[in-house]
Amino acid sequence: MTGLFDNTKPVTLFSATHLGFLALSALFCGVMIFIGRRLDAQKRRTLLLVLWAVFTVIELGKYVYFVFHPDEFDIRTGLPFHLCSVSLFTYPLAVFTQNETFRNFIYAVNLPGAFFALVTPDIGNSTAFSFYFLHLMIAHTFIVLIPLYLVLTGMFRPEIRQLPSVALMLGLLMLPVAAVNRLLESNYFFINGPVRGTLTQTFADWLGAEYYLLPMFAALLAVWGLLYLPFDLAALFHRNKEMTETN
Repeated sequence: MTGLFDNTKPVTLFSATHLGFLALSALFCGVMIFIGRRLDAQKRRTLLLVLWAVFTVIELGKYVYFVFHPDEFDIRTGLPFHLCSVSLFTYPLAVFTQNETFRNFIYAVNLPGAFFALVTPDIGNSTAFSFYFLHLMIAHTFIVLIPLYLVLTGMFRPEIRQLPSVALMLGLLMLPVAAVNRLLESNYFFINGPVRGTLTQTFADWLGAEYYLLPMFAALLAVWGLLYLPFDLAALFHRNKEMTETN
């Protein structure tokens, strides 16, 4: 337990501190989903709105923090152009409009992006209770939780036929981000180079820094298969069962 609360040295990947926060993240998500599944439809949606509101306050809090700590702000990393920061815009669209493309987007893109950010975060030299590390772990927990909550409480069912629209939306988002990267020499969306300690660096180590995007896209397709295949198999099983009962 001493290592878990050690705030005197930087957090390292899969250290006691990192694993401890991952466990707390998983526990929080499990409790919220457990509660949501036992609420009626109106209260279930109210809890969803509360989760979204808390996430929004937490994410906006990062920019308030920068106002009081301008020395820690870097325009090349601090603007809301990272994939998970874009959740500030995609999550209200998914929560309030109930649009299938938006909901599939946060499930297929924001969810796995935030999950891998939790598992392999760009921690830098942050300590356990530094603002950066706490914000990273808490904000990404909510980014993972909200689409899972929608799915596991029955408020939304992923549809693989929406993936072309999701891919188009992702591509359209990357265009202005690429322009910002070119202007600022930044690396938003991690499309200009691998980042130490993340999967992008792992892929770069395998194939070289100039080819790391290829396995990233392949991994995204594999993740989409894992996220959508169970629902397609369940739908196929349900149809076959209905046909059998009808005959």
